[in-house]
Order: sequence, then C-alpha cells, then structure tokens
Amino acid sequence: MRIVIVEDEIAIREGLENMIKGNTHHTVIGTCKNGIEGINFIQEQKPDLIITDIRMNEMGGLEMLTRLREQGKQIYSIIISGYSEFEYARQAMRLGVEEYLLKPVSIDALQNALKKIENRIAENSLQIVKKPANYVREYFFGTEDEQKEAKQVIEKIFPDNQQQIYGIFAGYLGNVEKENLEEIEYPLRSMKHQFPNLNYLDAWENTLNFRILIVKGEEDSIEEFITTFDGMVRHSHLMQKWEVPWSMDKCISIDAWKECFENVRKMLSGCLSKGCTKLLRAQDFSGEASNELVYPMQIERRILSGLEKGTYQEVREGIKDFMLQITGQEYGAEEIRHGILKLMSRMLDVAKEINQKAYEELQTESYLKDVFLVYTRTEIRHMLFQMAKLICDRKMKDGISNYTINRTLEYIRTHYKEGISLEKTAEVLNITPEYLSMLFKREMGMNFSVFLKEFRISHAKRLLKGTDMKIYEVAKECGYSNSNYFTKVFKEVTGISPAEYR
Repeated sequence: MRIVIVEDEIAIREGLENMIKGNTHHTVIGTCKNGIEGINFIQEQKPDLIITDIRMNEMGGLEMLTRLREQGKQIYSIIISGYSEFEYARQAMRLGVEEYLLKPVSIDALQNALKKIENRIAENSLQIVKKPANYVREYFFGTEDEQKEAKQVIEKIFPDNQQQIYGIFAGYLGNVEKENLEEIEYPLRSMKHQFPNLNYLDAWENTLNFRILIVKGEEDSIEEFITTFDGMVRHSHLMQKWEVPWSMDKCISIDAWKECFENVRKMLSGCLSKGCTKLLRAQDFSGEASNELVYPMQIERRILSGLEKGTYQEVREGIKDFMLQITGQEYGAEEIRHGILKLMSRMLDVAKEINQKAYEELQTESYLKDVFLVYTRTEIRHMLFQMAKLICDRKMKDGISNYTINRTLEYIRTHYKEGISLEKTAEVLNITPEYLSMLFKREMGMNFSVFLKEFRISHAKRLLKGTDMKIYEVAKECGYSNSNYFTKVFKEVTGISPAEYR
C-alpha cells in the first residue's frame, strides 16, 4: 500500500515511518505535519491509506477526513491518538475509520492494523462485476460519484409508483458464525417467494455485518410482510438462540432512503438497551427517555481486583454482573457503550501496570474500536471475557518459570491488603527468608519489599483515579494502616502526594 502519515509531532511521525519501512512491505509516500498539508498532499498523490493523529495544530485528523469525505474521496484510514475518550473514537467510527490505535503505537499493533486494511482492499478489488446488491451498498456507503451512479440504477430497478412505499430492513449478523449463515439465508429466501407482488432487493454490507432488505409495494402488503417477517425470520433466529437484532422503517421515495436507513441503523444500535426480542420499529423509540448512566464502580473494583489476583472465574462473574447492571436499566445505547469503554480502559490500565506483555498483545487487538461496531450484548460480553482471560492467564508470569516465585507472586496478589512481609511469605512457602530474598531478586530484578511497595501503590493509583474513596480508605485498602505513612510512601514512588495525583 501507498501510505501518507499526517502527524504534528516529528518524533512520532518519523517513528511511524521507520516502523513501516523497517517492518512491512508497504511504502510511505509522504508525511505531513497537519490536516491542511494532508488534504493538499492526498489530493495530488492519491494514497491507499492515511495514518493520522486526531489532534493537531491548525487542522486535526477528524476534520481532515471529514473534508476529504465531503469531496467524495473514500480513502482507508487509521486514527492514532493519546486520547482514548469516548467522543473522539465515536466520531472516528462515523467517518468510516478502519482502525483506531492508542499511543504509543507498538509494531505489532501497527502491523495488525495494516494487514486488516490490506485484506479489505484485496476483497473490494474482487468486486468488479456489479450486481444490484452492489449498487445498494454504494448508495448507502459509497463516494458521492458512486452514489449518483447507484441511484440511476436503483431507479430502474424500482420504477416510480406513487401508490407504493418502501420498507427498509436491516439486520446485524456479527454474532452469527459463518457456518451458520446459511440457516439465516433460508427463511430470507423463503420470504421473497411468499410475496411475489412486492419488489424485493437484498444486500450484504460485510464491513459492518449488515444484511439490508428493501421491499416496495402497497402499504397493506408491506405491513403483511412485516408481520410475516417478525413471525418467521425473527422466530427462526430466536429458536437458534442467536442474538440477531433487526429493525425497519418505511419511506415513500428513493430520495428518502438514506434518512430512513439512518433511522434503522440507530434503532439497531439501540438493541444494546432494548434487547433483540423483536423486530424494532420507529414507534418503539418514540418518546424514549434515556437516563444518565450510573457507573457500577463497586462491580468494576471487583473485576480489577480479580485481574490483579489472576482469578479469571471471579473476573468473569464480575463482568456478567457489570453487563446486567448497565443493560438492565433505562440507559441509552451510547451511555452503555460509554460505560463499556470506561471498563475496558481500566482493564488496559491494569494490564499495563502489572503485565506489560499482555498489555502489548491487547494493543494489537481492536477492542476499543469494536465497541462502536458491535450491536449485541453477547459480543461485548465476549470481548470483555477475552481481555480478562489474557490478563489473568499471563499476568505477572512472563519469563518467570520458577515455581516458588510464581507462588510468591500469587501470595502477594491475594494478601497485599494484609501486613505481609518477606518473613511471613517465606513461612507460608516453607522456605527460609534468605533463600526467598535471593531467589526473588534474581528472578524479578528487585527486592521483595520494593516489589510489594510498587504493587500496592499501583493499586492505590487506580483507586484514587477510579473511586471517591477518602485517602485513609485507599491506604487501608492497599495494606497501609497509617494514612500518613501511606502518603509518604506514595510520594516516594510517584513524586507527588495522593491528593495531587487525584
């Protein structure tokens, strides 16, 4: 691929260029320091891929991509940023950004993102002969030129008839395994044959895992189709225990398709709060009031504590409770996504501090981005399980094969809130303190007391940032009975007091 890098920090710009040149077969055709330079360069050179920062002087990456899109340019893009806030990622997904990476970007994460985009380009290049379904995709998702061409073809497929209306259906199939897609296909094909009086067109949108159905006919026939659809197709999905959300809306003209489809897509997104028990229609969302999310801090602390101890089953149960809590209330879909993103960020913080290798591996995955691309609770719960399993399975064990040290680390994770010491730990392990001290220093590269102190302070930092606990409560939670001594140790490790850190 021909790549352009748009980044205002020269060290990061050059670092990305060197990573691509030294570790991939792709070509960096140029670098720019802001979005204004980026637009001019991209218009002239027509790269295959843009790698850009979200925030830059003069013009940021999101504004640059927006302007390029307004010009009808559809170029693959990767957003990089040190800002993991919800709003930035959400805007990036709306612009069709393929990958979203957090700084500092690792080689593995970058290679993984480039490989995914390379595969998408290859898949799209095979779609040379256009079928009607291709034009439907282009009308909804293509460039300005593609949309104009698609509309001309669609108008021939659906001749104008003022007595008829359109029904636009969308289903999200990201939760269905590929080998089961044929079981989805059968009832959909059967529907088509049951209603020969309707003009019927369907299409896949593979990137978003959408199945789009468009039917045209008299309103009574459309309503009959809706009733049959809900009875046959939805029942089939529910019997298979698939979480497959479907939504639909009606409109009177092709010009209204896009607005109608956006309404349908918003309803699909709402399945996180509404669930997938029926075909969703516009009336299901009329007058909907969404409460502000009350983040389940106590459940989060259970999850993070389980990660620290490496007890995956405990974390798994915590994640289940977390999902029940935020989906069992009157919260909107975006509020729920915001809560999930916050939990994922906190889990990444734990991995970064106690298991660098697991953190780096998690960085190569696209969990933060996928929060905005999935529509079912099952998928989000699975993503959280996967993150937890990686942290618990590999936490604090990378490169450590010594059985005694692994037992020592497990003891620290379980009892760090208590008044443990080298002597007490050695007694539990039935070895001498001198031997444990020598072994620990050799395997871990630091003294037992230093490790214990840093472990406790790492936990304290998470409590200070993530809870409203008083400082003396944080001290007690981390194994310090004297809050003044805790403050002294905290400042010794971090250089600032607990109050300043908060």
